[in-house]
Amino acid sequence: MSLSIHDVDQHELTLQVESTNTTMIELNNYNQSRPRQALLQRLLPWGILLHVAFAGCSQQHRAPDVEPQLARSTLIEVLETWKAGGTINELRQRDPEIVVQEFAWSSGHQLQSYELLDTGREEDANLFCEVKLTLVETAGTPPRQKTVTYVIGTEPALTVFRAML
Repeated sequence: MSLSIHDVDQHELTLQVESTNTTMIELNNYNQSRPRQALLQRLLPWGILLHVAFAGCSQQHRAPDVEPQLARSTLIEVLETWKAGGTINELRQRDPEIVVQEFAWSSGHQLQSYELLDTGREEDANLFCEVKLTLVETAGTPPRQKTVTYVIGTEPALTVFRAML
């Protein structure tokens, strides 16, 4: 990226930020009677701003691909813990910890049973699994079935979240 600035005497100053995160200042036909220090004082803030703004733009960070077998076994472990009456906090205390977001569990619904409806769809760092849940909201109410999708991650931490689609 380059930015050209013209002073009042129509002399061109070019500030160039390259993709390697280096900043170059080019002086084209600049009047040498003006002190170089004044020029740098005017351009330095712009150079710093552009350097910071575009630092890292050329680098792409990608999460590691999901480990599908680990993701499925993690989902089953989470569902079995819920079905057995365990808590989300118990999973956080394990080594390695499992981070879980499940609103029905958090609000006190009991998991009576579950059925994995597929082996999951791998998508970058996540595995998407459809699960049929049989939930009991409160004691004495009839069980209710619900089909949901869980998003399971394996790196950098084990995570199981209910998809909010």
